Amino acid sequence: MEGHDLVGGLSTVKAPEDFEAVVLGRLPAARLERVLARRARVRYAFAGSAAVLIAAVLLFHPGLPEKETVLTTAERQALTADPDGLSGGPSRGRILPVFEAMDYASEFRNAQAQPRTVYILEQVSEMPSSEIIY
Repeated sequence: MEGHDLVGGLSTVKAPEDFEAVVLGRLPAARLERVLARRARVRYAFAGSAAVLIAAVLLFHPGLPEKETVLTTAERQALTADPDGLSGGPSRGRILPVFEAMDYASEFRNAQAQPRTVYILEQVSEMPSSEIIY
């Protein structure tokens, strides 16, 4: 009980005259600050949930349906050809169409940086085909 006699000896201090008016005047600004902080939290929550939703759709979406492959006449003939010659018709052997995708866009972009390129196209099958266009 030795601390009580220290407090009893202190003098009483009054608040300044305009203390109540200053505190009540700062209340609207404090309320506005709390409202703006709450709006910012809600805005960030919506942005975060939208980002999670977009990420989930991109990760778990099965993808777009693939287009149906359209075969050319030569490809259809190659797939229906009799490789063993057992049907009585002429045996043409097994012909497999070969496709190689070429990306020419980078060559147009870097045309000045690289030396000129010459493409030599040659027929790779032994049978001439009227479907080949150079």
